[in-house]
Amino acid sequence: MSTRSPLIIGAGPAGLTAALELVNRGVTPRLYEASGNVGGLARTPCVDGWRVDPGGHRFFTRNQAVLDIWRSLLPADQWVEVPRRSAMLVDGRHVRYPLVGRDLMTQLGFGSGLRGVASLALARVRRGIRRDPDSESFRNWGTGEFGRHWYELFFDGYVRKTWLAEPADLTSDWANQRIRPIRWRKAEEFAARDVFLYPRRGPGQLWEAAAAALAHNGVVASLNSPVVAVRSDRAGWTVELENGDTASGDAVFSSMPLRVLVNALQPTPPEHIRTAAAALKHRALITVGIAFREHLELPYNWVYTPSVEMRVGRIQNYTRWSAELSPAHWRGTHLGLEYFTNSDGDLWTAGDEAMARIVQQDLRTLGVGDVAVETMSFVRSQFAYPVYDPAREASVALIRDYLRIHHPSIRPMGRNGMHHYDNQDHAMLSAMGSVARYFGDDIDPWQVNKDLRYQEFGLLRM
Repeated sequence: MSTRSPLIIGAGPAGLTAALELVNRGVTPRLYEASGNVGGLARTPCVDGWRVDPGGHRFFTRNQAVLDIWRSLLPADQWVEVPRRSAMLVDGRHVRYPLVGRDLMTQLGFGSGLRGVASLALARVRRGIRRDPDSESFRNWGTGEFGRHWYELFFDGYVRKTWLAEPADLTSDWANQRIRPIRWRKAEEFAARDVFLYPRRGPGQLWEAAAAALAHNGVVASLNSPVVAVRSDRAGWTVELENGDTASGDAVFSSMPLRVLVNALQPTPPEHIRTAAAALKHRALITVGIAFREHLELPYNWVYTPSVEMRVGRIQNYTRWSAELSPAHWRGTHLGLEYFTNSDGDLWTAGDEAMARIVQQDLRTLGVGDVAVETMSFVRSQFAYPVYDPAREASVALIRDYLRIHHPSIRPMGRNGMHHYDNQDHAMLSAMGSVARYFGDDIDPWQVNKDLRYQEFGLLRM
């Protein structure tokens, strides 16, 4: 049998998992990462003891193999179990999320509650006669699931702000997995099970441990090594780095954005494949870590802000995630403000000073503009979330089938590699499936995370 020499592009959850799986099978891959960190979006930058989780990464899985990898990388005492508690900030009130029927009937006024119930009842009648719910826009899905009144109150503005698109121009494929229906039973019945795992020092702690385990086995991730070309010939594959270095191997495992991979491929793919790749869009994320010297009462992990009066889309309360995201003995408040943008948008091109002014305006709107700030930092993630517009599914299918036919030894995986809104465990499963297929197993990694009603609920214990 010929010597296996796989190349891995990207050292996020998918790339690192693929490397671990290959090492476990006796194969030594080479691993290239464009940035200076491992973990991808799930990294945890740290400055002077202040750690920033750019995205808020719940560790949840229904898959025992994924949990076993997590256990192997970090001992049990390095994990905390975090009760999920989130809210939406609407009309100055924190309304629990996922939405609870009792709150909707009382917190926003009796009249608002009646309008919500009436519009929900009408929506359910209409949904009962709808013929093809799987191909609807997010707007139609949202009004059908929550009724027009509650949809417009909680979701329309938030989706416009976070996806930077009209809700009617987004598909609803991701919504069933990400947005839970209204709870009509007592919220306390769900609280005991609505828990997730979290590394004490943030998600990057896990992926740094993965990189250390790989280094112990002779696989050192090459950081600050953007891949600019991926060339195929009869001998196999050659990747070219931005600095001109090259590496050759028999297969490529790619978690780089699918659009970028197509643009890097040589020979150049046909025009219709390049057109499909150009149609794939991402939203970028700027996470602003901010510490207040004063303790602010905010009993939530996340606060969603649908209001157009603020640019911030979501606020993380890092203290509720883990005390170790802050320096020891810190008694103030440590938050992460999430701003969603395009990579050519005004927020993305703004420098730190301009971003700080935007943050200060949002803090004034939130009523905390006068609270003394200890520190503020900015973490930018260009390819944070694949956009689910009407072009996505057909474009991904064209590229997937082209690669299967013409380049079967290149293996896309992970959220960006497949342009699919995956959680960490799904990204890992796609990597595990890609490695298994590399060894001849009849597994299709593209079938990971196809459950329409998958919800992060119930926890496998450490």
